[in-house]
Amino acid sequence: MSTPPDVDTLLLLDDYTSGVMPDAEADAFEQALFARAARCEAPEADFVERLRRASAWLAQRGGFRVGITRAEVDALLASNPRTLFLDLGSGVTSVEIPVLPAGLEFVTYRIGVDLRGAESVDIVVETPEGEAIKTFRDVSYDPTDGALYGVCEAQLAEISFRRGAIVSKIMAGHGAERRLVARFETRPAPVAR
Repeated sequence: MSTPPDVDTLLLLDDYTSGVMPDAEADAFEQALFARAARCEAPEADFVERLRRASAWLAQRGGFRVGITRAEVDALLASNPRTLFLDLGSGVTSVEIPVLPAGLEFVTYRIGVDLRGAESVDIVVETPEGEAIKTFRDVSYDPTDGALYGVCEAQLAEISFRRGAIVSKIMAGHGAERRLVARFETRPAPVAR
């Protein structure tokens, strides 16, 4: 991993790429940048390239939006045979997650709650002992049935599901006020020997 660039270096690179830098200064900057990049001494160029690749990856997956619709799940299932659908129920009981088949690309899921009318939805993920793992904020729900649908890269889903029991609390409400709508637990199904 390369050394992170400092802010001043990134600002200079921004001036150069946006055309704000005067031409004479830009020519000298460009020559120095390319010479340093050839010696692997241009962390700002490395950073911008990693950012470009990450942005392209995010754009393909809908950006930072959390939650999709049933129609989007159905479209993904129809267009990609390497997609699995899991119905996680309504949060009343613990759900055992089977070992995911090899070769999957995506895991889609449904949580059968009705969130229609909620202004904001968060999902708080924690261990059964209450240790925080992650909070998903401003989750979208399907407007037709109010359920939560999601999609995850299969490798990330496998890591998450195999770590042990996970409790997810669905909190919904208006403004700063939130109430617990559902609590559900997923756990890995026992592996047959």
